[in-house]
Amino acid sequence: MPKRAGVKPMRILLINPPYLAGFHQFSLNFPPLGPAYLAAVLREEGHHVSLLDMNVSRLESSAAFDGFELIGLSTDTPRYPRAVSIAAQAKNRGVPVAMGGPHVSFQAEETLTSGSADYVIRGEGEQAMLSLAEHLEGHRDLSDVPGLSYRSNDQVIHNAFGGYINDVDSLPFPARDLLPMDKYPVKLGGLPSTSVISSRGCPFHCSFCASSELFGLKWRPRSPEALLQEVKELKRRYGLGGIYFMDDNFTLDPDRTIRFCELLKKEQLELTWFCFSRINTILEREDMVESMAQAGARMIFLGVETPNQEALESYGKKLSAEASVQAVERLRKHGIRPMCSFILGDPSEDKGMMRRTIDFSRQLDPELAQFSLLTPYPGTRLFEEVKDRQLNREWSYYDGLHATIQIDEIQPSELERLLKKAYVSFYLNPKRIFKRPVESARYLLSIKHLFNDSLAFGGT
Repeated sequence: MPKRAGVKPMRILLINPPYLAGFHQFSLNFPPLGPAYLAAVLREEGHHVSLLDMNVSRLESSAAFDGFELIGLSTDTPRYPRAVSIAAQAKNRGVPVAMGGPHVSFQAEETLTSGSADYVIRGEGEQAMLSLAEHLEGHRDLSDVPGLSYRSNDQVIHNAFGGYINDVDSLPFPARDLLPMDKYPVKLGGLPSTSVISSRGCPFHCSFCASSELFGLKWRPRSPEALLQEVKELKRRYGLGGIYFMDDNFTLDPDRTIRFCELLKKEQLELTWFCFSRINTILEREDMVESMAQAGARMIFLGVETPNQEALESYGKKLSAEASVQAVERLRKHGIRPMCSFILGDPSEDKGMMRRTIDFSRQLDPELAQFSLLTPYPGTRLFEEVKDRQLNREWSYYDGLHATIQIDEIQPSELERLLKKAYVSFYLNPKRIFKRPVESARYLLSIKHLFNDSLAFGGT
């Protein structure tokens, strides 16, 4: 990224609010890469940056904000109420607060009108945070900060969007050194592991996902060579042997994927890794799957969602149940374990259709299954489509575990019981317990935490 001359260094604190519940209970508590990228970019420009991840470190008191000239908070929808509380503490100490992330990018007016923040950064934050720092030091007009929303004379002003960073290889590696990396005991295949982002943007625009709106429809991949350098740095500096590639579309360009695999094999890194892929890519390019297996891919996440074709079409997913079966079989053929996601609660579904989704998950029998209730996150097409069905705007409930959409034939409490039944039915399947007794016990404990120790699912 271009250097910016004449900006006085600022003391900036970036905060990742804590998760209160949800899928992180499955022992996948990763370093927050979004704030870590911001920290790296700000630090590269000479600013003094601190990074606090409240999932592993405590905010001892509001006095912790003293001495900082800007607080940055990044939040998704279920963590928004907690982020607001943290922002209020900072504002009470007289420190300006900028909020970013998926939720406030699409709910900027709500955030600013409530007084939760002084500024909202919409979309990617690197360029805007640099420009905001310039403004606070008197080097840039507020109206010239790209993608910024703020209040002026009791009105909310939305500055023009500044575009996306096309050359994502130009970004420095995330500032993981500002985080207590020893407090993230994530493993993959028994090896200490961490997360990496290999691309931004998504061209598919599924109805329930805000990624395409937040990061754009254009897929912006990092080069295989840049990925290799980051992986080598992680192995050298932290002794990590496993990587979770957490972007939505790791395999969107199969040739890029194969090139990365070739580099891993050439360097003999013996890396174990996980990534997200699309079912059609797995079926269209078996040569890619084979190359991934040879280069250490251990598990691949597939968005199966449901065998119900009407629901798939409403999501904008151009697949079929049969394609999901074939993709899972192909991964197993090459020794890669599938992880599959499933969604319950489309307005077109009745209880019988949702039970079919649960049965289908048992039929596929992936290594891991993630079940969630269809949730209309701000910024998604779904959010607009089901406005008249939304049960509330209690944002902490928008975590995939609580019913937020009124289904014609199913009460919200029944829908939540169905979700619990899905987890118990899948992970306590007698065949599964017989084949994987230790893993089944571990997952049962995680599920108990996921639902606050309640596994009752009667009446479904």
